[in-house]
Amino acid sequence: MTMKGRALLVAIVMLAEMWLVGCGHFNCGATFGASSCSSGTGGISQGGGGTTKGTYLLVADAGGIQGEVLDPTAKTISITPGFGTVSVPSTKVPGDWMAIAGQKFMYSAYTATGEIWGWSLNGNGTLTALTGSPVTANFLLNDLSAGTQAMVANPTGTLLFGLDQASEAIEVYQISTAGALTGPSTVPLPSGFKPFNLAVDGLGKYLYVSNVSGLITNQVAVYSITGTTITAVSGSPFPSNLQQMQGDASGKFMIGTTGGFFNGGDMNLYVGSINTSTGALTIANTTTAGVPVTVTVQPNTGGTLVYAFDFPNSGGNGSVEGFTLDLSAGGLAAIAGISATGANGEFDPSGKYLFVVASSNGVASALNAYDVSAGSALATPLASVGWAPGAWQAFDTQ
Repeated sequence: MTMKGRALLVAIVMLAEMWLVGCGHFNCGATFGASSCSSGTGGISQGGGGTTKGTYLLVADAGGIQGEVLDPTAKTISITPGFGTVSVPSTKVPGDWMAIAGQKFMYSAYTATGEIWGWSLNGNGTLTALTGSPVTANFLLNDLSAGTQAMVANPTGTLLFGLDQASEAIEVYQISTAGALTGPSTVPLPSGFKPFNLAVDGLGKYLYVSNVSGLITNQVAVYSITGTTITAVSGSPFPSNLQQMQGDASGKFMIGTTGGFFNGGDMNLYVGSINTSTGALTIANTTTAGVPVTVTVQPNTGGTLVYAFDFPNSGGNGSVEGFTLDLSAGGLAAIAGISATGANGEFDPSGKYLFVVASSNGVASALNAYDVSAGSALATPLASVGWAPGAWQAFDTQ
């Protein structure tokens, strides 16, 4: 999830679904039009890595990149030891999108400057700046009304995709074995197609692009991923109302929302069935899930958990609904007894932990970690920490 720290009132409604985001160890305010956060202390960690295993979190807040580590034994989330200071000198606003590629590299995009910054992920949860970072990405300057998934990587970590709203196109970067970005190559979308969110299926075979017409999605374009290129599949774009979506690890399904609150209060969560031979997407099942705006899907092989997040109410938090996915038929069965609230959430790559951003009176206040292997009803957070606006991601080290 991301926070866009800009006061563009004309974009407020479109941006509202991504208004509340992660928080690092700074306690910061977040509003629809602007954000404020204490600065970090500058500098880039040049550490050579390490062998500490764990689940780590990164947040691109206004102070740079902040690092946190989850200690499930101590039940704490704290500053990653030795993380040092990772600054982004050219901007003091939170990052808009963050993507982790192949559990090796992290990229953070900034619409304020039209740049993508990159780091390698070390085994102890620290970062090392990539040679040639940042790269100029002027198309980002125009992506003011893009969704929460405007930059994603394929599972193998060889390609980075960014949507280009001004040119109605997809920008494709190649990722070298050292993490360097080359490109981008520009892939035009159909005329009049305004890209809003990106998603890659669980097997990394297809790229899905939702569009927006007003506030509504009515088509999803699909591209096959072959080597370093993407090619529109036959029949694309397909009629579809999926606006934000994530694929399950099997590559068989894409689970998504139509925007919920922004789409006439649509109370359905949708399961799209993927034709694994052609990439075609058809709606297989629906289920009622409050008024879901975003969804996250357990990313590990065999993972069946799905959580949907409603638009935050006046108190700052929305309700959370949980489901188990039938990996054969694509049906969703509700998980009973969930009382947790939050504005958005994501799994770590292992699928063992779910991280949920909480807020109070419209201000991001905490990140809660739940051990879903111990209980899918999210009864009690395993750990919690104060959190700040900015794009964020979790990653695991081996």
